[in-house]
Amino acid sequence: MKSILYSLLLIIAVLVSCNQNKSSRRAIDTVPKTNKAIDKISNQKDVYIGKEFFSGDELNSVETFREQKTGIDSISYSIYKERTNNRYIFSLERSLKSEDVEKYRIIDTINLRFADVSVSIDDLGSNEILYLKSNEKLLKKWTFDKHKFPASGNQFTGSYTGHFLRMKEESGDARGWGTIKINVDNASANFQLDSYVENVKKDLIRVKTQPSKIVFADKEDRSLTLIITKNSNKYIFKSNFIDQLVGTRETYKLKKDL
Repeated sequence: MKSILYSLLLIIAVLVSCNQNKSSRRAIDTVPKTNKAIDKISNQKDVYIGKEFFSGDELNSVETFREQKTGIDSISYSIYKERTNNRYIFSLERSLKSEDVEKYRIIDTINLRFADVSVSIDDLGSNEILYLKSNEKLLKKWTFDKHKFPASGNQFTGSYTGHFLRMKEESGDARGWGTIKINVDNASANFQLDSYVENVKKDLIRVKTQPSKIVFADKEDRSLTLIITKNSNKYIFKSNFIDQLVGTRETYKLKKDL
């Protein structure tokens, strides 16, 4: 009798153990796999949420790998590389008002194993969605209320014309000069450049507005910028796109059509 009871208890124990193992395997199988692009928390002290910094501030434990405007007003991002290893940090940043030097606040960070990530934006009417992806897989997204540009930006609305020396060796020839035309709207601008060498048209989006300055970026390539500055009733224009064409950094006078 004892032998039979012992055998029954042994069978019950084996069955319970098997069920526990199956349950454990099911729990493990349902845990989502972590995206391989995401890295563990970093020990560096330079990049963290809430930090405010000025453009050009010295960094000790990281170095700037990439920085880019997003196309959403006042929002940009940077990717930093840690100096002691091959890890990276994605930093989402908002520009702050500053009189002399550009100032930013870090609003979110993500630790990355590699820097091969992409940023894209969807315009959903009242909101703009910023997506961070790796190999088309979503790492994270942020939602921003669509920016309503301040009234101070309205002073720039209008049409502008200007001229620049396209070919330095032909300064005495009218064909050596190029013409700039800019039509500024509330949140965008149309840029046209005509010269003996090329004819270029670009659609621009506004990325920054200050009382005396407005900044646009190329809709297709946010690294190409156009800046109009107002000083009294004079308008000064500069663009890294034209700098690339002529091979030197220059500023140009614009005439605003009344």
